[in-house]
Amino acid sequence: MPHTTPADYWIDRLDGAFAVFSASGIELEGIESRGDAQNHILDLIERDRVATQEERAALADFEAQQLAEAA
Repeated sequence: MPHTTPADYWIDRLDGAFAVFSASGIELEGIESRGDAQNHILDLIERDRVATQEERAALADFEAQQLAEAA
């Protein structure tokens, strides 16, 4: 998973409320304030960071297992 930066998410108005968007589409809509939208972006970034760490750990475990089997 690629490293996520704040530029991966953006805030815009949608039907009179704030919405958070990403390249995947709408992440969340109907947000009352820009501050709430910014907090949601921070949550998304943290989620992506944790997922990246978990994927890296799983890959490291797999590689270690492959090396152990080859030895």
